[in-house]
Amino acid sequence: MFEPSTPITTLLSTLAATPAASEGMRAMLQRSSEFVNPLIAQLTGIALDPAGRELADHTLDHYWADEQRQQDTLNASLCDREVIIGSGYHAAVYAATRVQAGYPKPLVLERGQRVGGIFATTTRPVFYLNSPNRPGGPGLAGDLGANLNYLPGAPIQAANVSALEYPTNTDMAFVIRLALAQFAEVVPDTNVIAYDDGDGGGAALAIDSRPTLPAGRVIDARGMGDPDGGHLANGTTILTFTQFIQRMAGLWPLRGLRRVAVVGGGDAGKCVIESLLGIAPQPFMAAAALDHVDRIDWYDDALPTTCTVWQDEIRGRYQAIGRYLRDDRSGARRLTVKQRRAGVVDVPGMALIEGRGYDLVVLCTGSKEPFIQGLGGLGECDLYSVYGAGPVAQQYQGEPVFRVGPHARLPFSAQERNEGVADVPGNAVAMFRLGSKTAALAATLPPVIRA
Repeated sequence: MFEPSTPITTLLSTLAATPAASEGMRAMLQRSSEFVNPLIAQLTGIALDPAGRELADHTLDHYWADEQRQQDTLNASLCDREVIIGSGYHAAVYAATRVQAGYPKPLVLERGQRVGGIFATTTRPVFYLNSPNRPGGPGLAGDLGANLNYLPGAPIQAANVSALEYPTNTDMAFVIRLALAQFAEVVPDTNVIAYDDGDGGGAALAIDSRPTLPAGRVIDARGMGDPDGGHLANGTTILTFTQFIQRMAGLWPLRGLRRVAVVGGGDAGKCVIESLLGIAPQPFMAAAALDHVDRIDWYDDALPTTCTVWQDEIRGRYQAIGRYLRDDRSGARRLTVKQRRAGVVDVPGMALIEGRGYDLVVLCTGSKEPFIQGLGGLGECDLYSVYGAGPVAQQYQGEPVFRVGPHARLPFSAQERNEGVADVPGNAVAMFRLGSKTAALAATLPPVIRA
């Protein structure tokens, strides 16, 4: 049992003093005997109460944004401290596992203003996760007793947060943020721009508009990276996936959209399609009578074009999309897959693809690695393996820097191939697959020792 950290204690005190937001916390304490400890019961009650979760999120944001606390945290950084770049899922996994293995809290640096990675990009739910919401621990995709959204070491799990079939992005964001609040020192709005190998085998990080930060070890947890089509996006008629989900969290997100194109058929593209069809989480202030996309053209050279083939080839999480690949009773079809790659042209007031005009084009064409001077590509890394877990990270040659998560592009193991995990290309970056690897790294790395 761990003692609540300062931000968690602040969160609990704030909610206890706000009756309108503490109902869930008080109610769940009536079932505290069903939890490992009362703290988990309290946090679960907060997560299940919309008012409680909103206030908790606000409290954490306010705590992390305090400029004096940020300065004190950075100034107190020691040369033997572990620093994590990025504040998403794998940062939380590493921090939670590392602290519970008996090591000091790592320092987490987030370049944005909001902590939690891609899942916390919006404060309202805008997309569902790929794996079902169920209790249990980590496991492989075919293990029905496993929770594939499991975050090793977290105070609560996604299954504590919602009873929906699939968790939303904000469900997972809340789990990540609680884990970081408990097990890490977090400084947002801190952009790492360069890395230097320091004296005595350590490192130094150059930070935009802040002093250089010494570090004994760096964990590079930058997730999927930046949108690959960002240079084409204009923020109005052409959006990246990140820009689109931010739009979906705002007022009237589908207002004025009649004809929309989506470029790219990966999980991001599928989530965009769900939003456009109205089968994603309910948008804020949207109604079918006012906001309805009449036609959606989906450009990708590997997607099924018919409902029958879709149902045969696409996994269950996205099955609902398939029924829109056929005509409705009136003979109209809202969704059409065009099996080819497409280029987009920005013209005043609209976007063009192959001469067709669209009110909006959403680019879901993959990601690219954010640039940090001194940290090269995977060609400068070697696989780092742990006995019993196989490759769990990539280590920069001769440097105390480890890539984790999707950023590491870890190969499938023989067991993953035997279990069929490797049969689904998207599993290469799946949380259920990579979370346990990051946890294995955190549990087994030796302590940082500086000369």
